[in-house]
Amino acid sequence: MAILPSQTPDRKTSRRGISSYLLPVSLLVIGFNRILVPNMRLDWLNIIPLAATLFLGYWLVTLDERPYFRRQPGPVDSVPKPFGSFLLSRWVRSCLLFLLTVMALEFGFRCMSYQRSLQYERQGDLLFTPTPHQVYVEKISLTHSRINSYGLRGGPVDSTQGKETVLCLGDSITYGYGVDDDHSYPARLQSALDHEFPGRYLVLNGGVNAYPIAFEDQKFLYLWNLGLHPNVVIVGYSMNEGGPLPQLLDRSEEVKREFARRVWLKNYLRSFALYNLVAENWARRYYDLMSGKLVPGTNFAVLSEEETNQRYEQYLQRLLTDLHSRNVTPVFLLFPSLNSRTGTYNTEGPFEKIFAQFAQDNGIRLFRTDEMLHTGDSGNADLSKYFIDAVHMNERGTQKLATQLAGVLPGVLEQPLRASAR
Repeated sequence: MAILPSQTPDRKTSRRGISSYLLPVSLLVIGFNRILVPNMRLDWLNIIPLAATLFLGYWLVTLDERPYFRRQPGPVDSVPKPFGSFLLSRWVRSCLLFLLTVMALEFGFRCMSYQRSLQYERQGDLLFTPTPHQVYVEKISLTHSRINSYGLRGGPVDSTQGKETVLCLGDSITYGYGVDDDHSYPARLQSALDHEFPGRYLVLNGGVNAYPIAFEDQKFLYLWNLGLHPNVVIVGYSMNEGGPLPQLLDRSEEVKREFARRVWLKNYLRSFALYNLVAENWARRYYDLMSGKLVPGTNFAVLSEEETNQRYEQYLQRLLTDLHSRNVTPVFLLFPSLNSRTGTYNTEGPFEKIFAQFAQDNGIRLFRTDEMLHTGDSGNADLSKYFIDAVHMNERGTQKLATQLAGVLPGVLEQPLRASAR
């Protein structure tokens, strides 16, 4: 029996019917994508909101083919245009398509977990510290990284009794900016010590991006109160002195709350994959210039050079007092920076000199990283091969530093034991 033309199914009508159901579903998937994908293991599911975004783009492009929007206003003014017909204008649709393109890129990059950035929180006087129990993607290296239950970079802390604990404090250099968990200098130091002295030492990475020395002190007290009692603390020189951050500790609670709100804002921005890739990776030079304005969020009095130096020495003394009062041995680690005038890495900056002089005046063992990196190189070898920028070491640099430290640190670690034996 022949099928009459009028009985042939209308495929276009069928597709339009499906589209009418897919449209609200797509909007719901996009709106609740963070609930749909709650953790890094499921980030591949972002392909679902990505597909939903692409469908919305297709729906928008084919909008003028739909019967509702194809209605034309009658010749009488009392017949209005269909609701939403403004969407047919080229300008509006171009803007919406651009927005959908950005959203599609966002969900595409989320499939690779680029929205899982390092998040921070306030802990009392410690105004920002990594939120415990995180799995995230480290910027620059874009590698999967971890923050453990103590807010330290790396895996769970080995609580085996009898190990001598070395806590490494510092800023992004200690933290390991630009390298993965296993190639920060504390992680490489752990490996080097395990090779020579298996099961004897525990090395912890307490470095945090942007920390000045005053925050290193607060980090030590925070960890001590959590039950981490190191035998030795390696105090890493910080490149973040002289700015507004150290002053925050002496400001009012209102100012500290304002700072916490700015940290929350930064956490929110860093929850977007495109922000992490564009702002903090591809354009990180400009990001570094702007981040100081974004995070502090408060105005501070400009201190004179003399006042700044005095404050810096006070913060160093405060940290030393807190260490000595808990019978913790301090070791100072002085990092070099690139001198733009000479094009060489050295430790001749004004705060670096104060750091070194303070160690000498107080009988603290000081290790100069530039000298350690020069070890084994012929003549005045160029240190740039050990760095990814003006201050941060690459994997080659962290490995050499850790190897050199592992050769001299055990002697320092034994000193408190001999003292207690007497």
